[in-house]
Amino acid sequence: MWRAEWLRFWAELKFYRQMWIGNLINQVLITAGFFWVVSLLSQATLSGLLALFFWQYVSIPLSKISTDIWEESTSGAFEQMYLHAAQPALVLVVRLLNYLVQQTVVALPLFLGMALLFGFSLTDLLSYNWGGMLLTLGVSLAGFVGLGLAMGGILLIYRNAIGYANALEYLLLFLSGAVVPLGQLPAFIQPLAWGLPLSLGIETIRRLENGGQWELTLMALVVQSVFMLVLGLALFNRCLRRALRRGFAMSR
Repeated sequence: MWRAEWLRFWAELKFYRQMWIGNLINQVLITAGFFWVVSLLSQATLSGLLALFFWQYVSIPLSKISTDIWEESTSGAFEQMYLHAAQPALVLVVRLLNYLVQQTVVALPLFLGMALLFGFSLTDLLSYNWGGMLLTLGVSLAGFVGLGLAMGGILLIYRNAIGYANALEYLLLFLSGAVVPLGQLPAFIQPLAWGLPLSLGIETIRRLENGGQWELTLMALVVQSVFMLVLGLALFNRCLRRALRRGFAMSR
């Protein structure tokens, strides 16, 4: 299965090479632009730059799983994946791991270059608690796998709902603390913002830099991510069974 997914990736990379280059340019412009705006509004911090890359990572399960399911169900290819020896959810998770490896290859040099460009020293980079950050990223990704499976399951039934997945991805960017710290959001939005699945992860990486009690937010994040993963997997399997009963061609 791993080999098949890597071959699929390389075939798509060759065929859609110009699109991949365009997406890379968009990623650079969006990240640099947002961080430049944030640095103008408040003090530029390493955790602020990390928050933007953090959002890009954890939104991969939501955007990629949803898009893959939508494309394959509309083209009729999802039935072939269902006939695979492995469970469809496992195939999607393996594909997701490949996406994360690809993102790492792109994001790591991009992050280092932007960090130095915006004036962060090697001392700043080396003194950051990277172990805590990677742990936070892993826990957040587990929760977003559940969110991506849930949205993917919904798209098996309602294919035209793909726009909601894209809207949710950017809603998380603006209301999770990635651009503006949660404490600086309007008071009536803050309760909603704290309940978003990305907010606890970004708050944790901010506390890793300023010496706050990041262990408490990490524990809350673990509980939230486990709940999202279990719920998302259950919803995906339920929607998959319903789609199989109705027939994928019946889904709208």
